[in-house]
Amino acid sequence: MLNTWKRDKKEFFDKYIMDIFWSDDTDIDMLYDENMLYGREFHTMCQRIFMDIPPYSESNNSDLNLEVKENLKKIENIKNAYIKKYGDDVEFLPECVIELKGRIQSIFDLIVKIYKNGKLYKVDIWDWKTEGKKIEKSIAEKKMQTIVYLYVCKMSIAKDIACDNISMHYYQPAIDNNIRVQYSDEKHKKYEKIILNTIDDIKKSIIDIEIIL
Repeated sequence: MLNTWKRDKKEFFDKYIMDIFWSDDTDIDMLYDENMLYGREFHTMCQRIFMDIPPYSESNNSDLNLEVKENLKKIENIKNAYIKKYGDDVEFLPECVIELKGRIQSIFDLIVKIYKNGKLYKVDIWDWKTEGKKIEKSIAEKKMQTIVYLYVCKMSIAKDIACDNISMHYYQPAIDNNIRVQYSDEKHKKYEKIILNTIDDIKKSIIDIEIIL
């Protein structure tokens, strides 16, 4: 929602304030719906991998093309790499929902908690991207998703570890592109300001609209 506000305030009000959603049968909208459906299904299969459940059943195995199976194998390789390196000191939290004081809610594709001597010391955030266009690091650094996810993670499950031990990965399995964004104390202060200012801006604008209505 914060990303929508940043991109297009009118779209934000239409969707989240006025509850207006629309679509039509144009080729663009139909393609968008297909991509969204594929993305949801792929994320579900990734979730199953990190829950030690086969990503797909034998009954629908034939419906999956070779590319999807190869992409899922890449996701599984990420899981296996963590286990190989950290053994029992790694914990996977797929589709993890975190809410901060009723103000900000985020759904993470995957959070990886890494322990040392029984204490949490590192957290990796993973976000699966199914679109084909390559994500550049310069763009990933500025994404509202990056800002919110790293901040929310630090303010919740990672509150007792250093910001330098938190990072976020955008992974595009189709092109094997992994963009890693490292957190820091400086970014934490900057991101907090951006988030809180954005929320205040939204609240003030909503009040103005309610007065007009």
